[in-house]
Amino acid sequence: MNRPLIGIVTGAAGGIGSAIALRLAAEGARLIITDLDRGGLERVADEHASRNSGSDVGKLIPVEGDATDSALSEKLVSSALDAFGQINVLVNCSGWLKDDRVQSMSPDLFGRLLDINLVGPMRLAGAVLPHMKAQRYGRIVSLSSRAFLGNFGSSGYSAAKGALVGATRSLALSFAPYGVTVNCIAPGFIDTPMSRSMPPHIVERVIGSIPVGRAGTVDDVGALVSFLAGEHSGYITGQTILACGGRSISGALTAPQTPPKGASK
Repeated sequence: MNRPLIGIVTGAAGGIGSAIALRLAAEGARLIITDLDRGGLERVADEHASRNSGSDVGKLIPVEGDATDSALSEKLVSSALDAFGQINVLVNCSGWLKDDRVQSMSPDLFGRLLDINLVGPMRLAGAVLPHMKAQRYGRIVSLSSRAFLGNFGSSGYSAAKGALVGATRSLALSFAPYGVTVNCIAPGFIDTPMSRSMPPHIVERVIGSIPVGRAGTVDDVGALVSFLAGEHSGYITGQTILACGGRSISGALTAPQTPPKGASK
């Protein structure tokens, strides 16, 4: 029998985060789910309840919170311990993308990108790791992004997600002797409400650059989280798995090229 997942999923009202929470709960996980969007969290919890009406499979408990709030990590850990008695999994799915070119990026924007995409996840990891270390078992899975390889016009977001990859590798080294694995998933272009809001010509251009010829789905990401959060992934740690349809091996999108003056088009 597989060890039941008990812990925390952040960013759980978003397109990817909600799918992860619902998948893990359907597999029996008992989770504190958190996000700024209280209504979104409640909808996710209600959806799980309606999908599993009449059964006691899994449990989702919403706890509203801001990833930039330094008190949130202890609040989430306390909520999980009070509700379930232990924590053996953390899925960091909170994230925020609102970027600018480095020439015009304000310090406030860069700081917020770091706070949400890096500092918040690491603060929460720091709060759960003592409990995982004491029980000599745990799984931390953080959602980075293919952007850590570099995206045109996305220096702040790429920097934050790249730092998350580096921090993951460092934590993995420190906690491997205690049965705790720490890994990243770096999604590429995933079909979510946010990606569907992009201009159609941009979507077409991005999908045209993906070798498998389609956008990823939230289930593609959720399946990876389910594996890395489970017992059978114990020999994998410090890794960043790109779920990008092969785009990471086919080259990145760059700025449209403007021919030099006098050159033929």
